[in-house]
Amino acid sequence: MINNILVEACVRAFKTIFERENIPYVIKDDAESQFFYQLWEKNDAERELAYRQAAPAIERIASHEPYIFETGGEPLIVRFNYLDRKLERDSFGEIMLERPDLNWRFSISVKSDARILTALPIADRELEMNKEEIKGSFNAIDDFGDRVFGIPCTNEYFEDMNEILLNIAPRDSENWSELVKDENFVYGSLITPMLRAMGREFPRIFKYHPEAPQKLFDYFYGKIDYYFINPIEELKVTRIGCVNSRGGLGRIPDNNNLKTPRVGFPSELLDVRFATGKYGEVSRDTLQLSFDGGWSLCFVIFPVYDTYGELGFDLQVYLPSTPFGSYRDQVEWLPEE
Repeated sequence: MINNILVEACVRAFKTIFERENIPYVIKDDAESQFFYQLWEKNDAERELAYRQAAPAIERIASHEPYIFETGGEPLIVRFNYLDRKLERDSFGEIMLERPDLNWRFSISVKSDARILTALPIADRELEMNKEEIKGSFNAIDDFGDRVFGIPCTNEYFEDMNEILLNIAPRDSENWSELVKDENFVYGSLITPMLRAMGREFPRIFKYHPEAPQKLFDYFYGKIDYYFINPIEELKVTRIGCVNSRGGLGRIPDNNNLKTPRVGFPSELLDVRFATGKYGEVSRDTLQLSFDGGWSLCFVIFPVYDTYGELGFDLQVYLPSTPFGSYRDQVEWLPEE
């Protein structure tokens, strides 16, 4: 979840630094910047606290990014990346800083936990109970391999999926909107069998396409490395983390070294299984893939109960808890005025 007030607070904290250090800058004025500005103006009670939370964190982040303080060349650009709902986004963060003339940029995320990369649902589609239409209709929307990796799923996968759907097709005389209210049917006949089929397909894709792990995380991660910040009310501190998989953070002018360690993307699928809950119960709707380097992915299928007859598909990538996906630093909030 995004802390919207904190987005504008971060931008204002950056402006304080730019003006103090006489750094030329431009804030892109568009629908997104207006969205955050107007929200800020309407929330007098929250904005003072948000700035106290954001300013020390932004000062700390700026200290790790020497390119911010370059005064030659073109002005530094601040832009927003919140209202874009396309999966082909440039960055996971909501705020981006860049110097196009120096090929330098990074972003900042203020999500409640920006260590989880969440894609929008892959597909929401009513499953038609017509035997002649099932194969073409379902295959057209659920080739997750093509959507995520750019690698089409195998015939074995589609055969598995079609068998699942054909098994429920004889029930097409029943009222579908009522049928999907039956959890035993939804999970036992659809969701769990579908996830088993996907669980068999992922290893096939990775076996024959060694480039698949990179494509997978390209799909989620975007093109820009990012910092993330999270205020902790109980401790009156803001925690700061970062993800530097592409080596875009901590760059030093005229120096190939980085102030922030770089850790790349995973290259090997280690395990596929249904996720387990807090007490060891096996999930019916979540398939978990584990990769080298501590990365993991969860593939979730869920019923969309407000539009009976649809299934939603969601993917989440979980960053490693250490070393670079964890919170690396924390700063105390500014004191109250």
